[in-house]
Amino acid sequence: MWFQSLLEARRDSRSLGFDKPFDVAASMHQGGLRPFEPRKFGRREFEKRDVYGYLSVKEGRPVEVEGLPGVAVGLTLEVFPQFCSYVERPRSMIVGDKKVELHFWLRHAAGFEEFILLVPDAQCVQAAGGTLRPREADRLLAAARDAGIALRFVTETDIRTAGATIAQHNRLLAFAQVAQSLDSRLALRSRILEHFDLQPRARIDQVEAALSPCLPADVQAVLCELICLGALDFDRGHELTRHTLIERRKTS
Repeated sequence: MWFQSLLEARRDSRSLGFDKPFDVAASMHQGGLRPFEPRKFGRREFEKRDVYGYLSVKEGRPVEVEGLPGVAVGLTLEVFPQFCSYVERPRSMIVGDKKVELHFWLRHAAGFEEFILLVPDAQCVQAAGGTLRPREADRLLAAARDAGIALRFVTETDIRTAGATIAQHNRLLAFAQVAQSLDSRLALRSRILEHFDLQPRARIDQVEAALSPCLPADVQAVLCELICLGALDFDRGHELTRHTLIERRKTS
């Protein structure tokens, strides 16, 4: 998956905070100013472009992105605890005699910051090993170095290869959104984590049964929020269902 290399950047578990006890009151949204503001789409852009929007729990505001690649990257940044904040359309970069808008700025939980540029397949060439590489990759990377920023490419093919993970990330975010409205959210977090302290692995339907008479929908919502926060995890190569095996994330 394209995001695997993104997840592995600065992946030391200590710097990610996974070596510390989980704070049951932790929030997906980390306050504080971001170094960039998202550029707003103009009226004509809304008319001509394929614009999608979702409510970001991590950023605490509506996010608007363009096309399936924008949705795929945005949702990935939203639901993985390795990323603590991001901004869409943060800035442009001068490349030769033209201006190139970068699609995302993100800050890793480890503190490392980088930018993502989405590249259409039509602007790519085949590199060694059959992978696609932006035709102007060298110029783009040189411009990024001149600007003092780290730049990462994501191609349309990378997004297509990820396939079903987009729906999975959307499902995680939808449940995490529901969790924000639950008055019993923190109490449910405590009960769920207590269950996993006794039994490190369990299916979602087993957790629902163990926490009865709590509503299954509420349990599912808080479970997904805890996954986004990094307290719990599952094999993201499989579909997320009530029979998915969830496990407590190990501390170092």
